[in-house]
Amino acid sequence: MRRALGIAVGLALIAAALSPLPQAQASCVTEARKCQEKPLIGVELTAGAVSRPDAGGRVSYTLDYSMTWTPSFAPYWGAFWVGGRFPKGARGPTRAVLLDATTGGRLAVLRCREHSDGVWCAAGSRVPHRGRIVFTTRLAPGADATARLGFDSFEGLGREEAGRRLSRAQARERFCNHRFTTTVTTTPAP
Repeated sequence: MRRALGIAVGLALIAAALSPLPQAQASCVTEARKCQEKPLIGVELTAGAVSRPDAGGRVSYTLDYSMTWTPSFAPYWGAFWVGGRFPKGARGPTRAVLLDATTGGRLAVLRCREHSDGVWCAAGSRVPHRGRIVFTTRLAPGADATARLGFDSFEGLGREEAGRRLSRAQARERFCNHRFTTTVTTTPAP
């Protein structure tokens, strides 16, 4: 009798586990996964630029960064996009250069695209924990130029997901998103 009761309870638990969650409960589970208060991967930034570029001239923005990964027993991965809002009327950048923090050597060239919230370059998941990123753009003549640059970080990825090249829209739908930015201002030549 005990064995039959144990089997019945076991089957009931399996059926409950396999049944789909009600809609309200399902969205709650999804939201809880995406919404940590503190990011697992923190990014500290320092930005700079040529202080007085020639009117209509080129300017190089540098973004020095350092990542802090929260200690955890469970492995986790992140995917990163670098860039942000460049000055109004600026052309580019179409690419960014990732440099090693200690040697200054070139590690990668990142392709950039314009998005609704700025120009972002796909850095992927294999970004060193410290480095420098250089963006070169051509400013519109005559106006003060303020850029808001930084990292768009997506975390909570698995090993397979970190190896894939997801678009920003796909990553935003599926993973927790944190943005780290800083402001850089340049003034035109007199």
